[in-house]
Amino acid sequence: MIGQTSEYVVVAESGDGIFSILRKQGLNPAKYYAQFVELNKKNLRNGSELHLGRAYIIPHAVDSFKKTAVVVKASEFKEEAIFESELATISPKSTKLRNAVIYLISGNNLNKTSSSVNRITEEITINLAQELMVHGAQVYLIKSEAVKKSTNFSEAVNKNTEGAMADLSQMQEYVETINKKYLKHQGKYQRLLITRVNNDITEEHCEVSVYHHNSSENGRRIASNIQRVFNENSIQSKPFKEYTEIFTDKNNLYLAKNALPAITLIEIDSGEKPSIEDVIVVDSNQELLSNLITSGVLNDYADLEIEK
Repeated sequence: MIGQTSEYVVVAESGDGIFSILRKQGLNPAKYYAQFVELNKKNLRNGSELHLGRAYIIPHAVDSFKKTAVVVKASEFKEEAIFESELATISPKSTKLRNAVIYLISGNNLNKTSSSVNRITEEITINLAQELMVHGAQVYLIKSEAVKKSTNFSEAVNKNTEGAMADLSQMQEYVETINKKYLKHQGKYQRLLITRVNNDITEEHCEVSVYHHNSSENGRRIASNIQRVFNENSIQSKPFKEYTEIFTDKNNLYLAKNALPAITLIEIDSGEKPSIEDVIVVDSNQELLSNLITSGVLNDYADLEIEK
């Protein structure tokens, strides 16, 4: 790839056609096919075939998956595409979230949890980023490299209450980064989602709890929409309960009070411990978990669009 200002060029590889070369660059082939042909018409065989080894101009696209799903390193404000090699297999599903901006935090980032638990949380968050992206959302995965400087800011995790996510310096980095992005996208639907796994998911099912801030109507609303989707897909037969769970630990309260978008926490536990009343039991499939959260966001966004 050469340059990244407006159009840039890529070299055609074995098996490439116009659709595949556009998809590998994160562009919707159906949308940008004609523009690609116009830009490269002197370099195509029979009007649509690529020459192996030749460079082709890729149209400038603000909705490229390389731009609409990015990792933001909080301390450096650097952005990197979440998806690169996977783009050839990812296709747009809809534009239902075309005016939505979703901030994601992997809640086990820098937490004292096992590498396997961190990996599960990261995979669920990445799957979630992809699902939101293919429905048209701008997705920012926020990461912090802050070193823990305090041992008393975070509250201890226990099996029945919401636990700690990170320390104060990390929270400050998250807030600064998210708020700068929020102001850039002011006027759009913007939400902050945190996913956290508390232990290894080794059973066939897991327990999900959803939290919001008690003074945020938007936060309560999206939490309720996400919870409703999980309830509809629960393996338990119990009636839907109106959402009441709110943040209790200092870290999430700090985020809720200082970050501009409404914040929701989705907490996942293994099914090994006895169920508590307000958890929802679902199959412990990571893609399913990400899809259910996405469905909750889609429902929340659709409800607001209908009210306008």
